[in-house]
Amino acid sequence: MAVQLPNVEDLDPAQREVYDLFPANLSRGLVMTRASAKPYLALGLSFRTGALSAQTRELVILRVGAVTNAPYEIHHHLPEARAAGISDSMIDDVLAGATSFGDRRVDVLIAFVDDLLARIKDGAAGTAAMQELYPDNEIAEIALLVGHYVMTALLIKTLGVVPETQAADGPSILAEATTKLHEKK
Repeated sequence: MAVQLPNVEDLDPAQREVYDLFPANLSRGLVMTRASAKPYLALGLSFRTGALSAQTRELVILRVGAVTNAPYEIHHHLPEARAAGISDSMIDDVLAGATSFGDRRVDVLIAFVDDLLARIKDGAAGTAAMQELYPDNEIAEIALLVGHYVMTALLIKTLGVVPETQAADGPSILAEATTKLHEKK
């Protein structure tokens, strides 16, 4: 049974600020944590202005969503991936668990994400192949991105967060949330 998410009209001012920053069911779940909601959203949105290209970021998120069986993540990041220029065939392959994409950079990236996820209990993922193609700061950001979206998958699955019923323009919502967050600094 899913946890009961708060109704938007019942949010207190601090919760409403978080929800208004990113008006999605995920935010309704996050505000239940009180102090963690806004910093958590800020971390997630920080990846939009970080070291990674939009394509790299979205490939990582889609793979994590597929491996963790998190349809909510996939639902929100399919439009982001398309907006980043990732083909539908590559998206389908990433989601289906493919390991070869005809592009060494993508092959190595997805293998690294898979290795990170497989080694959650055991130890560090190997970085040798990644270091041939990605600078160290991007490898660090990819590892953090994977961890963030694993946490997000755990939260949305535990709380039973489902995609919103009304169609939303995901890339616009995320871009607006990133802008709003930076304006408040």
